[in-house]
Amino acid sequence: MSNLTKKYYLETLGCAKNEVDSEAIEVSLISAGFAKTDDVGSADLILVNSCGFINDAKIESIDTALYLHMNRKKGSLLVMCGCLPARYNMERIFKEVDLFLPSTNHNQLVPYLNKIGWTKKTGEDSEKRVRPRYPYGYLKLSDGCDNRCSYCAIPDIKGVFYSRSFDEIVSEAEYLCQNFVKELVLIGQDTTMFGLDRNDKSELPKLVNRLVRIEGLKWLRIMYAHPAHLTDEIIEVVASKDKLLKYIDLPIQHISDEILKKMNRKIDGKGIMNLIARLRASIPEIVLRTTFIVGFPGETDNDFEELLDFCEEVQFDNLGLFKYSPEEGTLAFKLKGRIDETIIEERYLTLLDLQNKISKAKLDRRAGKTELVLIQEVDDGGVAIGRTWFQAPEVDGVTYVDKPDMKPGDMIEVRIKRAGAYDLFSEPLKEE
Repeated sequence: MSNLTKKYYLETLGCAKNEVDSEAIEVSLISAGFAKTDDVGSADLILVNSCGFINDAKIESIDTALYLHMNRKKGSLLVMCGCLPARYNMERIFKEVDLFLPSTNHNQLVPYLNKIGWTKKTGEDSEKRVRPRYPYGYLKLSDGCDNRCSYCAIPDIKGVFYSRSFDEIVSEAEYLCQNFVKELVLIGQDTTMFGLDRNDKSELPKLVNRLVRIEGLKWLRIMYAHPAHLTDEIIEVVASKDKLLKYIDLPIQHISDEILKKMNRKIDGKGIMNLIARLRASIPEIVLRTTFIVGFPGETDNDFEELLDFCEEVQFDNLGLFKYSPEEGTLAFKLKGRIDETIIEERYLTLLDLQNKISKAKLDRRAGKTELVLIQEVDDGGVAIGRTWFQAPEVDGVTYVDKPDMKPGDMIEVRIKRAGAYDLFSEPLKEE
């Protein structure tokens, strides 16, 4: 083994859960004596943490690996890890990649590097997480999924649902808050199911009650809350805890009973409407983010019109929109009634246009109000880029603050001057 420190380059694709997995990979590599580089041409070890959820993500993962292969140096090792090799056997068709490591086998990377003589360390004596770059951090509560939504390949990629250790999550949260993080974002395939694999009810309220006591934590946010599993107890915790933001990411996917049944979402349209009513009655200031899929097999014009009417009525603050992607191995893949791609595109653009108008109107109503902003970066022109409590990292808009001498991690009260299509523009409150 060379005495020179070997370098690694890591490209992460897909969701926030993949980002957490990438951090675990980085921690093991740093502990094994590797140094990170942002230059793929100088890297000895090149990793792509892939996404295999939908077709576009698969294409992006393959294209990224091919690009890195074209720019790698001789003698380097190209590894594809994550969801794509967990879903497919790619060794026979993708010869540019030297090693495939499914997401369930990431802990085999350092032993492999030991085997080829690139390191003699175990990769176990390490920090809990990579030192945070931003003042927010993701906490993954669980992996795998038992919901078996008919369009989703996650159970086949990640396996059955299992919750992480309660104490391990708390320890990780404490580490992050001791190292620059002021906002923790709870993620998982279904955060509301946390602990249900070892208990008769969700441990999410218990976890929140513990996390809000962590010194240095300012904001706590819940993402990926399945509407069929969002209980009154969880709603009460959101309503009662000051640090727990009055923000829920509630992936609904559709409102038509027929489509929800085909999707195997375990809740009907009436149940969804009742849940939203309970949320808004208990937490009047609640901000709701959701996701929808358009073009699911069998979706009629009436089903889509029902979805439009629902969005018009409920007025979601933020919305993620996806075109149905037929995924082999899922139950929906065999369903009859595939929708023509031109119709899917038309429905996608129609709903997107409606939501853009709703979101813009909601942001316009915030003009003139005072909000607390968490600064996450400062651009080259000295403009601070931050987020308010109603803007989740990476998926919602941002708030620009025109103030010199700001730095990431600062929290500042601002007056909202105006709204763009997705973002807010603000000025600091004048000191008395």
